[in-house]
Amino acid sequence: MSDASPRDWRYRRISKFSEVEEVLAEVTQRIAVKLGTVNLRPRYAVGHVLAEDVFARFDLPPFHMSHVDGFAARSSDLTGASEDAPVGLVVEGHIGPGERGGRIGPGSTFRIHTGGYLPEGADTVIPQEDVFTDGSKIYVLRPYRPFENVVPAGSDVRQGQLLARRGDVLSAAKASLFETLRIYEVGVREAPRVTVLSFGDELTDNPAEAESGRKILNTHAVLVSQMARALGCELIGNAIVPDRLEAVGAAIDQGIKNSHCVLTIGGSSVGDIDLVGAELGKRAELFIQGLKLQPGRVGGVALIGGKPLIMLPGLIHSTVNVFNYLAAPVLLHMLEASVEQFVIKVDAYLAETVEFQRWIDFRRIVWVTLKRRDGEGYKAHPNVADASNISSIAYSHGFIEVPPNKPVVAKGERVVVRIPLWITRSIKEPV
Repeated sequence: MSDASPRDWRYRRISKFSEVEEVLAEVTQRIAVKLGTVNLRPRYAVGHVLAEDVFARFDLPPFHMSHVDGFAARSSDLTGASEDAPVGLVVEGHIGPGERGGRIGPGSTFRIHTGGYLPEGADTVIPQEDVFTDGSKIYVLRPYRPFENVVPAGSDVRQGQLLARRGDVLSAAKASLFETLRIYEVGVREAPRVTVLSFGDELTDNPAEAESGRKILNTHAVLVSQMARALGCELIGNAIVPDRLEAVGAAIDQGIKNSHCVLTIGGSSVGDIDLVGAELGKRAELFIQGLKLQPGRVGGVALIGGKPLIMLPGLIHSTVNVFNYLAAPVLLHMLEASVEQFVIKVDAYLAETVEFQRWIDFRRIVWVTLKRRDGEGYKAHPNVADASNISSIAYSHGFIEVPPNKPVVAKGERVVVRIPLWITRSIKEPV
């Protein structure tokens, strides 16, 4: 073919494999998507990424607060109290949870419930079970220290304290804290709109077609869609695309037009023809395929109009690994959130030796099941399987990452198990 002839990339072979970090660095600096800000009440913003720092408006508790049901008093009035010489106090009022009484004078007390705020002048609380009464006074049998049975003002949160940073994922506990502090609106990042495209004439979403043997159920898209939702994305399209160049091109164009990000699954099902790569080679301003990641080496990424398209290979281990290493970081970059807050790391010891025969200079991913060692932490049991084996992922808690040029991970070796929350979190399908 001469240089003047149109190039046909359908039979293209990957000639270069890149480190994932290098690919991410090149792609993220060129993404042009800017997500907006949405204001939500904290209870409805759980799971969203904060678009602003959030500060406390006042102390919590705002005043000294009783830790028990009892009687608020002045510790100075109780200095000489004993069983032989009990101190009597006149009950002048009642303070319920969240209420505050007036000022307390010498020889006086207020009945107070847990969560009630001490009246001015009071600095201690006597538990109700530690007093007796003659009907007109309560009697105290020992001295009480200042702040005994009292939660001091500001001991939980101080006014002006930073409660959460921009880029934090809002948890249910922090949403409760915000509303306790009368913060009823927070700015969060707009959900990235994501389209999932599954390529292949053999795919169907109809169980009847799959039962007949004519088609294969499109289960990969279910997992990919749920993982995207668990990262706070809005799924706006989930289509099966036939193995025809014009159909592939049209689906990519439509996905890029309607979405912030497109996730493709497969695309090489017609023999060795790479239809997705062929179309991206014509449309993308940046196109990288080939990762030093195994399984997942044929994954890639493209930019079209500044929007990312992540190529997830069709074998399920490769699909999930490329999502974990490319799609999740790209989506979280768009949300201005860190990957670390979505991944739990657990130290463990490998239960069985794992050896590698191929792709030794690549990063290798091994899915594992965690089991407790008696008094010694966790054992990581490797679920080594073919890249098409879904059960090895389904029954795993997480995965270990084996660095390049390490052909053997020995039994008993210490490993770090990564547990991506976008896989373990269950997100209800929108009605």
